[in-house]
Amino acid sequence: MRIPSGDAPAGTTGWWRQKAATEGKRLIPVIGFVVVLLVVLAVLVPDFYSPMNIANVARQSAAVGVVAVGMTFVIITAGIDLSVGAVLAAISVLSGTLLAAKVPALWVILLSLLLGALLGGVNALLVSNMRIQPFVATLATSAVIGGLALQSTNGTQVQLDLVGDGLLGFLGSGSVLGVPGPVIVFLVTALIGGAVLRYTTFGRYVYAVGGSQEAARLSGIRVRPVLYGVYAIAGVTAAIAGLMYTARLNVGDPTSGGLIALDAIAAVVIGGTSLFGGSGRILGTVLGALLLAVLANVLDLLGVSPFMQQTMKGVVIVIAVVVTLFMAKKVRS
Repeated sequence: MRIPSGDAPAGTTGWWRQKAATEGKRLIPVIGFVVVLLVVLAVLVPDFYSPMNIANVARQSAAVGVVAVGMTFVIITAGIDLSVGAVLAAISVLSGTLLAAKVPALWVILLSLLLGALLGGVNALLVSNMRIQPFVATLATSAVIGGLALQSTNGTQVQLDLVGDGLLGFLGSGSVLGVPGPVIVFLVTALIGGAVLRYTTFGRYVYAVGGSQEAARLSGIRVRPVLYGVYAIAGVTAAIAGLMYTARLNVGDPTSGGLIALDAIAAVVIGGTSLFGGSGRILGTVLGALLLAVLANVLDLLGVSPFMQQTMKGVVIVIAVVVTLFMAKKVRS
């Protein structure tokens, strides 16, 4: 595997051109599935295309999508972060507590993002410095962070007045020209994440570390800072989602994380990012998050029970992993 040096500008090496072409091929089945699904929905569920329902689908995909953008960075390095749901809950509690104490919204946002990055750094410390498997390390931090969030509120919600119409209110229920604020936050996060992966040296290093940490190290790449960077990004995106939950529900909820980690991982995998590392694109993750939201919405419209929805979601994830593995072999051949 040829890894570009830190001095080579993005897009000028054969390695990077080949990487971009490979990632594009991996998106083909995802895009094809989206097209087929939209056609089927037009025939079977015409109510899906009502403006109100489309807005609801987009809004439902926002929080998972934001978390999934950060998860994409982690999975590309062949890691995983199961703690994002607990981080989201902790940020919801922190932001709710600060807002209840009348701390200015800007400070609430900055402190929340800082805590998210620090919690991501703890994961990186365990994975990079202590050599603990990412699955085990982030499972442990998820339990610790989630437990502390519950303990801090004794398992109850922090009740708030209306968050208001400022930046924090925009994260929850604002809009611009009819586009929901959370959707705009999701798209901006995705654009920034995609630009970082595609056009920066750090982005190339993320792919290189995921392809082979040893090869990356031998080529002069400092692996630890890269791992700290990706886990910090995952923590920050989880913090943004936590702020979105608090602003939308007007409570600081220690249980708000739910299964968002699994949904985010599902969105990343459905979007064509390999769980083995070294490949993936933010565009695929965006499509994956939208597909999950569309699937949940359609099943609701069809009256399918929530229990069966979980089953069908699991089937979709399995199919996505199988297709990803098939495409990876086809691209290599």
